[in-house]
Amino acid sequence: MIEKINCTFTCGGDTRKHYFTNFMSELLGTALLMFLGCMGCAPQADNPPASHYLPSLSFGLVVLLIIQIFGHISGAHLNPAVTLSTVIFKMLSPAMGAVYIMAQFLGATFGFALLKVLMPQEWVVPGFCATKPHAKSTAMQSLAIETIITCVLILVCCGVWDKRNAHKQDSTPARFGFIIAAIAMVAGPITGASMNTARSFAPAVLEGDYSNQWIYWLGPTVGAIIGCGLYSVLFAYEEEKVEAIETELEEVSHMVTEKP
Repeated sequence: MIEKINCTFTCGGDTRKHYFTNFMSELLGTALLMFLGCMGCAPQADNPPASHYLPSLSFGLVVLLIIQIFGHISGAHLNPAVTLSTVIFKMLSPAMGAVYIMAQFLGATFGFALLKVLMPQEWVVPGFCATKPHAKSTAMQSLAIETIITCVLILVCCGVWDKRNAHKQDSTPARFGFIIAAIAMVAGPITGASMNTARSFAPAVLEGDYSNQWIYWLGPTVGAIIGCGLYSVLFAYEEEKVEAIETELEEVSHMVTEKP
């Protein structure tokens, strides 16, 4: 979801093959997100039913698994908000971004449909794995929460993409999985902690329940834009200036070492 795109699949070579490879990576990754993640959300699997912490942890660990499989291929975005952010930062072309988003919606729908077929039918109750605002939360409160937690998610992505963090990538899948789990644990009871339009879209379209779904289209999109803007303004750096400073420091160091 947050690893940089491998240049092998975005630079040169057979463009059609690169588009297809990334499309399939995102489609299968998002399908697994819904299939395995929602499988851990069946309340009937535990007696008494598990608290909301267990589904949150399940989704986080599933994200970890998917990044490990597909992170080096397409970056394992799994989320239109993440893909939008890479387009904003020009890490991904708009055309490839559209391919990613199409794959994410199709993959989420396929993964959730397959789960509904394979799950015990008495477990697939109305609202199963759907993201909905809590009954005591207003639509605007839920929208604000989805916007903020998506903004946090994108700030995490920006931190991983930052070149200053390049030497800390080995544990990225684990760290990101637990970050997803943490956000879901705190925001899940209020909004479902979607942060992902494709993740909310699949249950809504397959169950025919679109109530308040606009929250999960608008919130993650606005959150992604705000997150990119905040990181660009507050934390990004001009690479040329940094390189100039480093060169100057090297020259000074060289002069000092050669001083008689």
